[in-house]
Amino acid sequence: MAGKITASEWPPMHRINWDEFPRDNMAKLNLSRTTFLTKDELDTGWTKVQQNLYYAPAVFYLTIPKNSSNWSIYDLGAFSQTLMLAATDIGLGSMVAYEFVKYPDEIRQVLPIPEKEAIAVGIAVGYEAENHINNFKSERLSLDKVLQIFD
Repeated sequence: MAGKITASEWPPMHRINWDEFPRDNMAKLNLSRTTFLTKDELDTGWTKVQQNLYYAPAVFYLTIPKNSSNWSIYDLGAFSQTLMLAATDIGLGSMVAYEFVKYPDEIRQVLPIPEKEAIAVGIAVGYEAENHINNFKSERLSLDKVLQIFD
């Protein structure tokens, strides 16, 4: 709210520089998710929801040594997915969002995360609200659009 520019440890790429498929996919996602906002969110704006970290009661922060190979990022992603599936298994919802990691200096003021670790992923965890963003289901492409099998 103070107008501070974000400074995540893995700088984001502006959407205009994304490849066509992910750029178009995100544009469709942003348009369709507004139907899942609560009246308060529509009245106060999506930004307030983001600034309040989606009102999540807990956030998991996953870090990775800054001096890691790109293959370690794959491992972190696999761990993130498994953590989210485990949360689902015990009745909790979860959500990954850039909003959770875009101010690492402020996170380190609260959590004892060493400077040698990159704050890579933030995962909100809690009970899902009814008729909320948690219930949003995005369109899926047909399998032949995302998978090619060669003999």
